[in-house]
Amino acid sequence: MLSKITTRTVARTSGVGLSCSGTDAHCESNLGEFLKKAILLTNSLSLDAPFVGVIWLWCLSYLYSGNIEFHHYVILFSVTWLAYSGDRLLDSIRMPVFSHGKPPRHLFATMHFKPLMCTWALVAVFSILYLFHTLNRTEIGGGFCLLAMLLIYFLACFYFPSQARGFLPRELLVGLFFSIATHFFILIQLEYWSFYSVWTSVCFLSLCSLNCLAISRWEHRFDSQAGEVTFFTANPGQIHRFRNVLSGFICLQVFACCFLIFMQLMPVFEISVLTSTMLLLILDRCSLHPHLKPVLADFALFTPCVFLSFL
Repeated sequence: MLSKITTRTVARTSGVGLSCSGTDAHCESNLGEFLKKAILLTNSLSLDAPFVGVIWLWCLSYLYSGNIEFHHYVILFSVTWLAYSGDRLLDSIRMPVFSHGKPPRHLFATMHFKPLMCTWALVAVFSILYLFHTLNRTEIGGGFCLLAMLLIYFLACFYFPSQARGFLPRELLVGLFFSIATHFFILIQLEYWSFYSVWTSVCFLSLCSLNCLAISRWEHRFDSQAGEVTFFTANPGQIHRFRNVLSGFICLQVFACCFLIFMQLMPVFEISVLTSTMLLLILDRCSLHPHLKPVLADFALFTPCVFLSFL
């Protein structure tokens, strides 16, 4: 009798447990699907890259004790969004409408071209007015020089994509633009440039370029089908050396972290760069969907949020 009661109790408990487990699994599945869609939408709207710039400006302002105010973050966010979304809008014009090789973010720009173009124009007007209202003459002059260089490159890529991107790979230009834009409000406040300011600029340029190279590596097949000119479509023999480059950069950052710790300094910047690079290497090795890896690559650069939250 006792045996039968025990057996029934266990059976009921197991049934309830399985039911709850199934519900929890369903909830977790829905949450995972929601997060996936939210991440993909953020990338399609070109919002992830501006957030990366704002986060690293926050990190650099802590590092250099710079006087960074709210309007600096707003301007960096809007300028970065204009650059990224403008590049995708130009690509959607230049590439065939029904190209099967288009990545999802470019398909999104093509399908919603008119509202995105109107939004881009409004943000551009707002940014120019806000820029004149909040920045001083030196900051305005530097900003327009950067904008002019970016505009020349955009026009060259639109009319002569093979020549422009063959001469200066997009991956390197993105890293250069990101490093200059993110460091701009910091370096303009320094009385003189030190070796460390050059170090942070070069390291962040390298990290952003490696991020873009990782995306180009993962989208190599789609870029080839769509006729896109990237570093790896132009140099397919280098695609298998990318992991070695990532590993070498990781070793450099480990050495830098150890050196700064030995000098009794807190390597917040170096640890952030190191962690982001390691995440890119992990993403390169893991078996995720090809369309999801490029989206997560930008989120891998959110690492300063983690380390600055403990300070």
